[in-house]
Amino acid sequence: MEVDRMKTLVASMDGKGPAEALQAVAQLQKEGGLTEASLVRKARQAGLSWEAIALCLGVSKQAVHRKYGKR
Repeated sequence: MEVDRMKTLVASMDGKGPAEALQAVAQLQKEGGLTEASLVRKARQAGLSWEAIALCLGVSKQAVHRKYGKR
C-alpha cells in the first residue's frame, strides 16, 4: 500500500545524514506523485469533475487537467 511505503520512507529519515535523508525525500516525492496519479484516475472513474479534483489538490482545474487529462 502506498501510504505504508510513504510512512516507511518518512521514518527512515530519522537519524540519517543529510544525503541519505535527501534520497528518502526524493523517493517520497516519487511515491507521492504515483499515489496522486492513481487517486486522480480513481476520482475520475468515480465521476468527479476536473474542478472537484483541482479543488481537492489546491490547484486550478486547468493545471490538473493539463497534468492528468490525457492519461
